[in-house]
Amino acid sequence: MTNHYLDVAIGLSFTFLAVSLLCSATREAIASLFQTRAKVLLDGVLTMLHESAAKPRLRGIGPSLARLLRRDDCFGLDRLGNASLAADVMRHPLITGMAQRGRMPSYIPAAIFARAFVATLVARYGKDRTARALLASVGNDGLARTLAAIMGEGPDDVAALENAVRIWYETVMERITGWYKRRSQLVLFCVGLFYAGAMNIDALVLAQRLWQDDSLAAELAKRSADTIAGGRVKADAAATPVQVLGQAMAAQQAIDKVAGLPIGWPSARFDKVAGGSGSAGAWLLALGFALLGWGATAFASSLGAPFWFDGVGWLLALRGTGVKPPADAVPAPAATQLPSLAPARNDGAAS
Repeated sequence: MTNHYLDVAIGLSFTFLAVSLLCSATREAIASLFQTRAKVLLDGVLTMLHESAAKPRLRGIGPSLARLLRRDDCFGLDRLGNASLAADVMRHPLITGMAQRGRMPSYIPAAIFARAFVATLVARYGKDRTARALLASVGNDGLARTLAAIMGEGPDDVAALENAVRIWYETVMERITGWYKRRSQLVLFCVGLFYAGAMNIDALVLAQRLWQDDSLAAELAKRSADTIAGGRVKADAAATPVQVLGQAMAAQQAIDKVAGLPIGWPSARFDKVAGGSGSAGAWLLALGFALLGWGATAFASSLGAPFWFDGVGWLLALRGTGVKPPADAVPAPAATQLPSLAPARNDGAAS
């Protein structure tokens, strides 16, 4: 594979990395403002306690604004009714003590949830009762059958019930993580589409321009290598939204230093239409191709910054020969490969 092919691939990947970082910072800011993780966790609790039919009561613009303003009971647990076991468990001091006032925890350890669940049942129906008697008092046949099946033919005490709740909670939370990841993927795509249109990052035009201009592709590849090697962009799953935004700005500054890239407004695609016939059909065709290019950028950004960081590092290591020097430059010593540019990923649980 020639250097030009790799330069084009590195340039595109680094551009997608910059957009992905910007989208990730925006998604994390939205999740923090509207407490999305806590909301998904509450949906999971309703599901595991077989109260999922009550989910629509907690949705809408009103509850979202209440969570944004951190108002008391902003998750609307009172809407679940006095008989809701999920509401009583989520109000237990073991759980409310894990979050700030006006908020709910975005993560609850399985042992803590199981203890809060059993303590709630005991407070409701009294001590010195068997596990199955406590479950029968709830009046939730689905929950009682599920936990009884997990307990099996073993001891019928609160300790066995607590262990069954812990197992069931861990099982459901694995599903909840998948729900959140899919939701985050959709949010990343929508945010990426917004930024692609606002900044006119058309993947089709960019790929065509890099393919046709060897020097432009080589310059963008060089900026990409320098930015990543300098540590200004990292694949850190523990980075805060502010740190991720700083990395996105550093990557964007590196891209902006490359003159001639078809990024930003005015758009060359629409300039050609304006300079031609300017008919409605021509404008619609240009808009259709622009939407296709923006959509490709949005899809690429939805793959996540770690994916593109690893991709750029792998391509730089594959390139091996380093950045092409100017024609009048003095021959440099053989360049060293860069395997360290693609550190092992440290993916965390979903936001």
